[in-house]
Amino acid sequence: EIDRLANTNVVLEMERGGEIEIRLLARYAPNNAARFERLAKSGYFDGLTFHRVATNFVIQGGSPAANEFAGDANYTRDELGLVSHWRGTVGTSTRGRDTGDGQIFINLIDNLRLDHNYGVFGEIVKGMDTVDQVAEGDVITRARVK
Repeated sequence: EIDRLANTNVVLEMERGGEIEIRLLARYAPNNAARFERLAKSGYFDGLTFHRVATNFVIQGGSPAANEFAGDANYTRDELGLVSHWRGTVGTSTRGRDTGDGQIFINLIDNLRLDHNYGVFGEIVKGMDTVDQVAEGDVITRARVK
């Protein structure tokens, strides 16, 4: 399963145009990579927004309530410290240890201070220019697995 996930990409199609393609880093964060793929396949992200844009830091999305407090019902355990938070890496948003709820963030800059506090489960392989254009409230039209 980890080998299959390691060869899996998820593409976020954005309403304002452009796509963000994320390669899953399943060897380093298998539980969070698997969850992201499962949610993408189920249509969970379709119509959700990037509700937080912190300039020179991160963009965050994946909340049905468009806030930091509501996500998919079950929490996942943290998978910390195996991949650094370089520009273009994708991490699991949490509100404390082991509280990942399906929300994601994308690092806009190198955020090494996040290492060992938040896990990285993916990296942008295409569409970083689209990431850089995301504004608060931008809609993910569809997430598709390829």
